Amino acid sequence: MKTYLRYTALLLALFLSLPSIAQEDEFIGKVEEALKASSSKELTKYLHSKVEIKLDGERKEYSVNQAEVMLKQFFQQYPSTGFEFVHDGNNNSGGIVYAIGTYTSSGGSHRVVIRAKKFNEAYKIYRLEFTKER
Repeated sequence: MKTYLRYTALLLALFLSLPSIAQEDEFIGKVEEALKASSSKELTKYLHSKVEIKLDGERKEYSVNQAEVMLKQFFQQYPSTGFEFVHDGNNNSGGIVYAIGTYTSSGGSHRVVIRAKKFNEAYKIYRLEFTKER
């Protein structure tokens, strides 16, 4: 009987976590599309009201409007020729999602790291990093 209850609890936990996993995958996919398109406007839809942005070693906190201006300047300087997340994961206990990818442009490649968590039932990026690869 104890074994039956353990399996039932395990299955229930698995089924309850599936919608969250699907939501994470959808979020990561939408962010990836925005980065591929070099769209600051689209990317800001997924930013938290305060976001920390790191561009080649300089880290600052911005409002969404300020972040959009910074990202627009970055995308104008380095228009995308491609983007792909190569790794993503989550911290189940804290609800934090992260993804690491490569942003390519005619000006070179950048390693991109995003960190997001749920705010009011939606994932929002609270940290975004672009590091030029050598």
